[in-house]
Amino acid sequence: MKAGWRISRVELEELQSVEISVLWHTEGKGDEDLGVHHFQRYDRSDLERLPLNDRHEIQCVLPASPLSYQGHLMQIHWKIRVRVFLADGREIVAEQPFYLVTHQPELNQELITDPVPLEQRHDAPQRKSLAAKLPSVISRLRGRRSRS
Repeated sequence: MKAGWRISRVELEELQSVEISVLWHTEGKGDEDLGVHHFQRYDRSDLERLPLNDRHEIQCVLPASPLSYQGHLMQIHWKIRVRVFLADGREIVAEQPFYLVTHQPELNQELITDPVPLEQRHDAPQRKSLAAKLPSVISRLRGRRSRS
């Protein structure tokens, strides 16, 4: 996953630190869980070297689970969280939710198991017309009626 962040409308002198995290949390019935998958912290000395108005990237490989889930009793949410800690003790939090889903193959990548068309196979199913099937269907129905 790649994402970007930047800080605007806040002067460097007002900042103490910035934390960027990729996390998931559950909500609903039962205990609520939280897992932090990726975390970066920028202290004051780090922020002095960064041009804050520019876009900064975070990049991480997302895990195979837990997948996003929207059930009746429980939900699993993924989000990117940016926490800005100000020098006066205040904190500003911005969150961007996203969905973690299973990987789907590219549209142009088809799974080919057997390139021979079904009609050309030696074991292709025999197709019978409805008229050819009708006598056996009628005899089965008659057999059911006589048993009852």
